[in-house]
Amino acid sequence: MRNNIREFYFPAAVKEAVGLMTKLKSKAMIVAGGTRPPGDVPSSVETVIDITDLPLRHLQADKGWLRIGALCTLEELEKSALLKSWARGVIAQTAGFGTTALARSMGTVGGNVVRPHPYNNLPPLFLALDALAVCAHDGGEETVPFGDILKPDIMRRFGHSWLLTELRVPAHTKGWAAVSTRLGATKSDWKGYANCVVAADVHGGVCRKAAVAVSAMLPRATRMAKAETLLAGAAADEAAAREAEAAVLVELEALTGKSPAKAHAVRTAGVLARRALLQAFSSGR
Repeated sequence: MRNNIREFYFPAAVKEAVGLMTKLKSKAMIVAGGTRPPGDVPSSVETVIDITDLPLRHLQADKGWLRIGALCTLEELEKSALLKSWARGVIAQTAGFGTTALARSMGTVGGNVVRPHPYNNLPPLFLALDALAVCAHDGGEETVPFGDILKPDIMRRFGHSWLLTELRVPAHTKGWAAVSTRLGATKSDWKGYANCVVAADVHGGVCRKAAVAVSAMLPRATRMAKAETLLAGAAADEAAAREAEAAVLVELEALTGKSPAKAHAVRTAGVLARRALLQAFSSGR
């Protein structure tokens, strides 16, 4: 592949990396895990900024948050004892979905989150867990709801003026019953038909709160507001799960414009949501 790359930078500090991005703008490209480099590097790119040396590979919990550094690999998430004990192990489970062992050993949390592919497995997970995203830019640091960074106007900033440094998951989600599920042509197929993550706060047979996030058939991971409203305060049983499935179908049909090409994925997402809810209800008792 021919390109115009002339320089490589290896910043050791976040401030240095952000400074390079700000200075070079479209002339630079950020590289972390390197599992999905662009197939055609824009002719404007003359510099590669390799951020693998930045100190962003932490996995730790305190009284307020579970903190996940943006350069943690998917393999590190998958094997973490801390994450296996968080929300029924849903983060570790999801990190192991839909790719090869080699890709998981290289691919990073940040890359999975900020590259705008609807098939990526981590966005619906962190969306369902009410995560926050910590982002560095030339003006300092900004912490925003995870759902905000999925919006196109913010997503476009990553790799140009913003750098994701950390994801923060609220400590109160540790005891939630959460389940991640997907359907693809094969177990290791990255492009799944549907991804669904359910996170429920279940107590005494009642679903006090639930989050249902889906992706793959939509441009970006999306919470199913109608289903979540139905589930709040409902009995944690099969009837509630089926009502939520119906609500997911209605909402996804509206979001996809009842596209015949998306009909199978929409029905699949509804079934996955129902099954995940039933599993979460069972483990939350």
